[in-house]
Amino acid sequence: MISSFYEKLVGSSQQESSSPKILCVGLVCLDIVQTCKNFPLEDTDTRCIDYRWQRGGNASNNCTVLSKLGSKCEFFGTLGTEHHLKFLKDDMLKYSIDFSHCPIIDKIGCPTSTVILSLQAGSRTILHHNPNLPELTSQDFEKLNLDNYRWIHFEGRNIPRVLGMMQSIENYNSKLKSIKSNNNTTPITVSVELEKNKIELLDLLPYADVAFISKDFACSRGYSNMTETIKNISRDVKSGATIICAWGDRGAMARTPDGTIVQSPAFPPTQIIDSLGAGDTFTAAVLHYLNHVKLKKSQFNVINTDNTDQITKTQQQSDQDPSSSSNSNIVPKKITFNCNIESSEYSNTDFIDQTILQAAITFACRTAGNKIGFKGYDHLQSTPICF
Repeated sequence: MISSFYEKLVGSSQQESSSPKILCVGLVCLDIVQTCKNFPLEDTDTRCIDYRWQRGGNASNNCTVLSKLGSKCEFFGTLGTEHHLKFLKDDMLKYSIDFSHCPIIDKIGCPTSTVILSLQAGSRTILHHNPNLPELTSQDFEKLNLDNYRWIHFEGRNIPRVLGMMQSIENYNSKLKSIKSNNNTTPITVSVELEKNKIELLDLLPYADVAFISKDFACSRGYSNMTETIKNISRDVKSGATIICAWGDRGAMARTPDGTIVQSPAFPPTQIIDSLGAGDTFTAAVLHYLNHVKLKKSQFNVINTDNTDQITKTQQQSDQDPSSSSNSNIVPKKITFNCNIESSEYSNTDFIDQTILQAAITFACRTAGNKIGFKGYDHLQSTPICF
């Protein structure tokens, strides 16, 4: 339940729902976007051809794309009370993004990015300012009801506290493993994005089931391509983790839990209109696809487990009554459940195989390519997923 403290500060953005959501943990900020024909020269006066305000931040953008694609999602990060809070809240409501658990920090403004889009180069240049808005704490995270989520994605920041949040999820998953009778509950899958040029981000990898490695982070480590990146990052992840690396116009490459490599080309539009948020779009599209697969397979397992329970019950009755032989030739199907993390040694990704991961990154590359062909996110469409 939402505490009265949070209801008072945030207001009820959406009601609690029994339907599981994807939780994105990280930053929300105000983007002031200026579109120019050419990138301006220093100390010149340049007229822009377009201007807009836009809600930004990696985790916030992830939620926007997830919602547009049809996934239920929630943003979790701190919000400042001054200046632009109403704009950010109204925009999240517009995209049906739950933000009901976000702590509100009094007497401080929100982070702001000034973004210059160059139509000639197809580039985006970001000037970011953060007025020392405090980050989330482990205590903030512990107020969440983890039963409401099946996937939690972390933006790579606030590392010491995020490690504590990941540990809370491991503890939750461990408890699920001990409740074998609860077939309707599956462990939470944890993903993390390593984007900034900070070596400390590597500390998050042993606790993630799915790791997104950006081109910028890879280059900061001295890796010159996706193959080299995945090979080296594989040394830092837990057993069975999935690694995904997008590389702009070279597409994306990923490694399955069993070590198989898959790859997708990029799908650029005829003209690049707005590359801001392309990486966030790719990440969100992968989350949308893989979580959809996870939920469908979990439902399938529940149905088959229920059938197995009924078959077992019938067999027991048949054993007690030899004259009943209508089901004597039926053998219960063995169901293998998703293994839970106990000590961060193994990953909750047995629902991901080569075919699924190939389809996921191809879907994400197409979605990101589609996004940069128009302004913002409003033209993204929900696409049926078949597997």
